[in-house]
Amino acid sequence: MKACALSHFGDTMRFSRKRISGDREGGIEGLPLQLMIMVIIAGLGTAVLVGWMGGLSAPQAISSVGASPSEVLLTDTDGDGTFENESVTITIVVRDQNGDAVEGASVVLDGCNVRTADGALVYGTTGTDGKATFTGLTVSSSGNGIGFITVTAAKGGMGTDSSLQIPVISR
Repeated sequence: MKACALSHFGDTMRFSRKRISGDREGGIEGLPLQLMIMVIIAGLGTAVLVGWMGGLSAPQAISSVGASPSEVLLTDTDGDGTFENESVTITIVVRDQNGDAVEGASVVLDGCNVRTADGALVYGTTGTDGKATFTGLTVSSSGNGIGFITVTAAKGGMGTDSSLQIPVISR
């Protein structure tokens, strides 16, 4: 029985060798199986990566900074060429990319000589509603024209946004 099994195995090997060596296009033989294995492995690898990346989320960032009022008006009441307003209230609202309020963001106002009543730099922190309100500010400018107060909002891990400029109009 062993001789028959070995004989059959030897015949199969000779037949396989003949078929491959006798076929000039034999290099392609077996490729579909290899190709299927590669496609399956690539598909599994892609599924693993997509599953892993699906659990990732974008980091939180400051997305928008808004202000009220949208502009500040200055007048020259004494005719000395210095336009000012000594009772300005500005409210800043900071939001993340989902539109949610950003609590604890540092807010700084700079430009057009904006100062607190005691002459200090204007800065504060947003509350749970994402707002920082500054009251009793003094804003001044020399001559007619337009200037800007730049609003900078920053929070650790969320970045900085200095894109908002509040127009200051001297008339």
